[in-house]
Amino acid sequence: MLSTLPSRIRTLPNPGLESKGPNLHAAREGSTPATGPTTGILFGITIFCLAGIVFAFWLRTVPAGHPDPRLAFNVFYYLFARNEPAGLLVVALFSTGAALWFRRSQPLVEGRPVENGILTGWVCIAVVVVVFAIAAIGTQTVFHNYLVTADEYLADFQARIFLHGKFQAEVPSAWVSAERFLNLPFFVRYYPANHSWNSVYLPVYAAMRAVFQSVGLQSLLNPFLAALTVLALYGTARNIWPESKTNALVAIGLLVSSSQFLVMSMTSYSMPAHLALNAIWLWLYSRPDRGWFYLAPLVGVLAIGLHQPIVHALFALPFLLRLVLQRRWRAVLIFAPIYLAGCALWFAWQARYQVGGNAGIGSFFKILNPRMPIIQSMNLLLIIGWASLATPFLAVLGASQFFKVRPIIQDSILSCLLTFGFYFFFYLDQAHGWGYRYFHGAIVCFLIVAVAGFNRLSNLVGQHRATKFVLVAIAASLLIQFPLRCFEAERFVRPYARTAAAIHAIPKDIVAFDWRDAWYSADLIRNDPFLEQRPIIVSIFQLTPAAVTALEKNGTARFITRDDLTRLGMFTTRRNDYARDPFELGRGK
Repeated sequence: MLSTLPSRIRTLPNPGLESKGPNLHAAREGSTPATGPTTGILFGITIFCLAGIVFAFWLRTVPAGHPDPRLAFNVFYYLFARNEPAGLLVVALFSTGAALWFRRSQPLVEGRPVENGILTGWVCIAVVVVVFAIAAIGTQTVFHNYLVTADEYLADFQARIFLHGKFQAEVPSAWVSAERFLNLPFFVRYYPANHSWNSVYLPVYAAMRAVFQSVGLQSLLNPFLAALTVLALYGTARNIWPESKTNALVAIGLLVSSSQFLVMSMTSYSMPAHLALNAIWLWLYSRPDRGWFYLAPLVGVLAIGLHQPIVHALFALPFLLRLVLQRRWRAVLIFAPIYLAGCALWFAWQARYQVGGNAGIGSFFKILNPRMPIIQSMNLLLIIGWASLATPFLAVLGASQFFKVRPIIQDSILSCLLTFGFYFFFYLDQAHGWGYRYFHGAIVCFLIVAVAGFNRLSNLVGQHRATKFVLVAIAASLLIQFPLRCFEAERFVRPYARTAAAIHAIPKDIVAFDWRDAWYSADLIRNDPFLEQRPIIVSIFQLTPAAVTALEKNGTARFITRDDLTRLGMFTTRRNDYARDPFELGRGK
């Protein structure tokens, strides 16, 4: 993937994968740049962001925008209302400033190619090291090494089971009567026949975490995956644009200045693994003249099994259909059986270890959902607000050339559209997330499209101005946007991390509380799968007599009150002065 040698043109055998870099001769030197398309897109982004800010402030007046303990499905709206006004304002100001800058008539100046004399391979390695360090440090300082959400906790839960050499953990007989009060039932699947439980998700990400957990380095898994993503994206860009090292640098520059990419790499979500494997897959796919091209479906099988199969399926489908459209039958005959075998494997896993688990997932789909235009507009704003400041503009500029770019760029555009459009039929929002995490696996395609947009911008305004625009955007993203997003994430995580630490430090056998006393405190009800660690955390909501009896036999207990949770910084305030919400946002179904 890395190259430190002088740039040389590589001719790929499949013209469908070729794409041109910036054409410095598209406009004659000294001519006036064509800025109409650029300013129109930038002003459009500004207006959309300003509308998002107005909507966020409106959310602050209705129940969905508040951490009210009586609401259990509104964290998506609360985070948007709390965080996005500032984040979108940064984007709006940058876009407006860029539009005004581009409107200034300046003669096109043809400078020397940017990549001359640059050892881009070493630059990439340096960026990889810095990204790993930032993500590793952020795991401790921004997220306090705490797994905020149930999705993150589940991977850790299943990894612990794997480290015991098992696929399921047996619940000790003394706790069987109380099992449904010891974990979140929707996420942990319990089997009464053998008194065992396991995660409802597919196992590959949990297996990755188990490897790192075995040496006590589980917090470094996602930083490591982030580093791999940078390498894979660099390699992909060099494959697509072999004549331009600049394009590869632009690609990784936009990636590592993305707040979503960096902040999500500090978490324990599986989405950084989806992004890493998808990036590796695209790197392999983008060189069909090499033998490693045929390793792509093996990586795809792993990606399908990470936690939910749909993430990789949406990402890869346009590229796989391209093989058929181009009648590349040898590739089809290799890819198809590997993918089919992988799907059969994961289907068998689901049939064995997720019985009943997918019914809940499937129930989230609805063809006509009146809230989805609102939710998807918010998701699009999250993509814009958490990307590197230049990326949304460049991606629109690149996508506008759909019928003029090569097939691999077209497929990247389609991959983004398919991933985003699919969730119009998803009944619920993403809940927690830093940026739009359902789109995270497609970020590599988003950036490939953005690099195509950079090439188009270079042709419109000259490579010198286009490069200056990208460099300023990367600097502003890292110096303004990224610290702001870290502050917002840490502010949200802090009370939960503090409360969890306080609860687990109580020297009792059992700690019990009612999760209705504090907003989203149900996520604090977590126990190791074998119930070996103390204290055992228990929900007392709807506690049954049989469960009470089981708890009484298992040692001393401490009850956490609403006042205790308030002192720890949890959200316990109930308000009754909300404005009317005609959409009933944040109410689940």
